[in-house]
Amino acid sequence: MHRKLIISAIVISYLVLVTYGLLALNAQIIVTSIFLFGIPALWLAYFSSAPKPVLISVSLLGVALAVFLEGLAHIYGLWYTMGVDESRLFGLAPVEAIFATGLEVVFLVLLYEALFDDGEYTTKPARERMGIFFVMFLGAIGIVAIHQYVIKDLFINSSYLWIISALLATCFMMLSLYRTFTIRFLDRFVYFTAFASIPLLLNLIVSVLNVQKVYAHFAYAAKFNFFGEMVPLEEILLIFTVPILVATIYEIYLDDVA
Repeated sequence: MHRKLIISAIVISYLVLVTYGLLALNAQIIVTSIFLFGIPALWLAYFSSAPKPVLISVSLLGVALAVFLEGLAHIYGLWYTMGVDESRLFGLAPVEAIFATGLEVVFLVLLYEALFDDGEYTTKPARERMGIFFVMFLGAIGIVAIHQYVIKDLFINSSYLWIISALLATCFMMLSLYRTFTIRFLDRFVYFTAFASIPLLLNLIVSVLNVQKVYAHFAYAAKFNFFGEMVPLEEILLIFTVPILVATIYEIYLDDVA
């Protein structure tokens, strides 16, 4: 317990100091993701017993999530990610955003492993683990393609809220089918989500103040003043949704016996 408290204090202190530095230097998305997520992920890996194939699989989850969010954001005009390189996967998802989201997800998993997990693993082979996330990646591409070419105008009103609702519904469905689900399991998720929201909130601060994202003027449930900039309310909801999604998929498909 004392070790976890020390790790928590070090992580939070580091993230706060780095945030000040990133704001002072007006860092862009790649540098921000490396210092906010990449470097602490390397340090947290020392305290994690997660096998390397698991972490490789998790990075694919990050890629799938980035393709899903950035692809739909591009289709519905929710935001525009500003980067040094304008390269986009399939002409939709910025490569820099995919890299950043991949690091973010790996960081969240290692944070969960180091501070909240029980350290038990399934005996799933690496090929099966990789297969699970490859299917998720293809699923993300499929969903984006359907919205791009089939139902592009269906969810224009509050489309960001629809996207978050779909992610949460997926989590609740998976958890409801998880036969070892317990109150203790739920408590672990709640504590992790609360803790993980801190680095994600700091990332949002850097993203807004360093103009890493430019938001639209519509398609949101509401907008609020965030350090002098108008930001969609859904951004705050996403801060809590992503840790729930990552922990759910990690626990059920990669970690403990389901």
